[in-house]
Amino acid sequence: MYHYDKQIPKQARASIDSIAHALDTTPLTDSDFPQEKWQAVASTGIFRRAINANSKRDAIRSTVASLERLGEICKDSGLTFSVVTHLASTITALDKFGTPELKSRYMDELVSGKLIGAHAISEPNAGSDVLSMTTIAHEEGDDFVINGHKAFVTNGSVADVIVVYAKTNEAATANCVSAFLVETRTPGVHLGPTIEKVGLSTSPLCELTLKNCRVPKKNMIGRHGAGFFVLSYVMQREILYSFIIGVGEMHQRLTRCVSYANTRHQFGSPIGSFQSIANKIAEMKIKYELSRWWLYHVAELIIANKDVTSEVAIAKVFVSENALATAIDALHIHGGYGYVASNGLGTEVCNALAGPIYSGTNDVQRGRIAALLGINQNKTNPTANNTNHKIVRSEERTFRKMNVEPTQSELFDFIHDDVQRFVNTALAGKTLDERGIAVKLYYAVRDSITYEVFDTDISEKGLRASQIVKERRGFCLHKALLYAAACRSQGLACRLVASRVTNHIATQELRRLVGGDIFLHWYNEVNVDGTWLQVSPVFNKLLCKLYGIEPLEFDGYNSAIHQPFNGELSMNYLDDPIVFTDPNYHELIELMNTHHPKMIMPEGRIPQANAFRATL
Repeated sequence: MYHYDKQIPKQARASIDSIAHALDTTPLTDSDFPQEKWQAVASTGIFRRAINANSKRDAIRSTVASLERLGEICKDSGLTFSVVTHLASTITALDKFGTPELKSRYMDELVSGKLIGAHAISEPNAGSDVLSMTTIAHEEGDDFVINGHKAFVTNGSVADVIVVYAKTNEAATANCVSAFLVETRTPGVHLGPTIEKVGLSTSPLCELTLKNCRVPKKNMIGRHGAGFFVLSYVMQREILYSFIIGVGEMHQRLTRCVSYANTRHQFGSPIGSFQSIANKIAEMKIKYELSRWWLYHVAELIIANKDVTSEVAIAKVFVSENALATAIDALHIHGGYGYVASNGLGTEVCNALAGPIYSGTNDVQRGRIAALLGINQNKTNPTANNTNHKIVRSEERTFRKMNVEPTQSELFDFIHDDVQRFVNTALAGKTLDERGIAVKLYYAVRDSITYEVFDTDISEKGLRASQIVKERRGFCLHKALLYAAACRSQGLACRLVASRVTNHIATQELRRLVGGDIFLHWYNEVNVDGTWLQVSPVFNKLLCKLYGIEPLEFDGYNSAIHQPFNGELSMNYLDDPIVFTDPNYHELIELMNTHHPKMIMPEGRIPQANAFRATL
């Protein structure tokens, strides 16, 4: 913990302590939503600080500390679960991806607790498999009309607004889902009765049916087709926030067991003197400490804008199973008294049973961890509905068939004099095999200032006018174009590949320019000795394993595997890339316009190799 951090958690915990008396009141029934306690939690400013703090570090540190303390002193786990759902699923989604107009309409009342938020993802036949959802949203004028059925909507019975995830196209790809903020009073919204659960009883759960529910387009959260990215971001925060509350509960449980072990006597001695009891309590301490520090480690990585896909999955599995184990141990340590309902230890076990299930089951999380380690799980891609695409199983890539003859593309002007001079300089008249040519050209492209070769409209008002360009780092599409042109000039087949990514190395200026964290990454695949090989300077080792990619080797050093940036920065690829074997310029404009709407020049141009400004 940094020195200047110390006051942030201290003040956050104090704000929760100030409502301890309000949280200790007995609810009217075991299943009623505790409205007064909800308002007490909101009055601490926990929701507002999560979005209005001085910095991202302050916001996360304050939120984590507040929620940990809330878990320690609040006996109502249903309430705390509803608090996290409201904070992560609605406030976080709206704050990160909502338009200024959408925020101005809803955010103040959400952070004050006057409005209660929920989100609707799972369906009766689509739980962790989000892309199998059947809820559909289609455009009609200025609205989207949503039809579908959602299950397990936490807070649904009391929610004023719900973030609904629905398909906006038929494809089973990452860009088929969009997110919408839907008011529950909207015609066509039908909330089912509250479902009785094993635990978390005061957190209302219901089903949601949408029948011709008309939602304004301005209520879309994030861009069209970005629902998967919104959900991925939200679920990371939900796991962090949910289980730091669980850590607070583990600490309260541990303290209670230590006190009981020292005061409960059997056979003339306190039961803590028996090694079996002492060992159980020691294990509880170990589980608590390791869970707590792993979650704080994840929080620090999030603050640093690192990719936490694996770390969050580990946290979900590790902390949820430790919380359940300590709840069971606490009940057993208390013996017969633990089994008495009024002591609440049985309720804690029932509450903890939900941990390995919600926010993506632990089985799914283990599968994700294995995949990121490079374990081949032999999953097949569904056949694409679009007849212009086909799935190639051996490479797990989507190939786009062009409507043009496979002749020289206007995008790859590989016979241009400047391309020839560039290649001649790179090869220096040496006779090389295909791999040698590919290697030499790769190094030449990587080491050059690519945007000095291409006339790419880069200016203060042009394409990617960001600090990255100002610092002369280049641009991945420019490099991919130059490499493709150079390879083709030597008779090597080379194609462009585009993936949607969350880039954790982009500057804030670049994020503002492209409209968020989500944009395209471009790289090449070159055919060497009959095999398509990956060529990318920013493709890390785990992702090569995950996608089964055979990277191009450079004189024994695999530059596609070894990340060239400092600080273990990475690119988080979220779907199967589109491969352009013979790219059509207008199709690339369409693709860029879809995923890079702010990166297209007013005249509708993207980089092309027909005009050159300078030679190397």
